[in-house]
Amino acid sequence: MKITITTTIIAFAFLLCTSGRVFAQEESQHPIDKALEACIDKNPSTAGTVNCTDRAYKAWDKELNKTYVALMRAFKPAQREVLKTAQQEWIKLRDADFKLIDSIYDTLQGTMYIPMLIDTHMEVVKKRALQLQNYLDLASEASP
Repeated sequence: MKITITTTIIAFAFLLCTSGRVFAQEESQHPIDKALEACIDKNPSTAGTVNCTDRAYKAWDKELNKTYVALMRAFKPAQREVLKTAQQEWIKLRDADFKLIDSIYDTLQGTMYIPMLIDTHMEVVKKRALQLQNYLDLASEASP
């Protein structure tokens, strides 16, 4: 098979694009995620991972609450009421999801599932925190 200059250029361009994307993802990684990775790197044992992930879960929960308060301040009264109702419903959904997640992991045996369980809980809260942050960003764009 003959490799042409065009093929080489395309391959090189693809490599540059994908490596730039990986670099951008690392640069845009949330500080909570960076702290979680650093913590697990220091102690990758099951207990260490559980401890690190629990800290990250609490940090995401704190971030979620901080962003919720900021949204309440940024919104008009009618929007605040909608946000409050949506958040109350999300809490019900979160709790139901946690029960489902727990029921699934309760059937699994092995210590590897312990950090996976807490990570799954964390991801639910993280997703909502990021969603609220996106709403806050949009509200900031709409404000003069």
